[in-house]
Amino acid sequence: MGNVFIGCVMYADDLLLISASLYDLQRLFDLCAMEACRLDMKFNANKSQIIRIEQMRRTHTCYISVGGSSVQFVHELKYLGWYIVSATRFKISIHRMRVRFLQCFNSLYSNCHNFSKPVLRIYG
Repeated sequence: MGNVFIGCVMYADDLLLISASLYDLQRLFDLCAMEACRLDMKFNANKSQIIRIEQMRRTHTCYISVGGSSVQFVHELKYLGWYIVSATRFKISIHRMRVRFLQCFNSLYSNCHNFSKPVLRIYG
């Protein structure tokens, strides 16, 4: 942010690691795994995902591991409710949030047959 590099974002039990290269990302994974081991904790590679944001988003040529297990490369990942998409620049997808909102709205609206017309006019 600005001129400050932030390589690790944590919220509750969610951890987001950011690096400029895959080599540095593996080093971050190793450091976090060592610190977690010191705290008697362990990372679960099956719950971990990697997304690449760059011009060349090759995923099949890379291998990143945590605790000896391979971490999956994905084209979209969810972090704190936001969907981050693999692209040439940082990009957020709101498609799933929009679909979920419309599902909830339609569910509520379908049960509005008992409401008076003024209520439906205000909210519908």
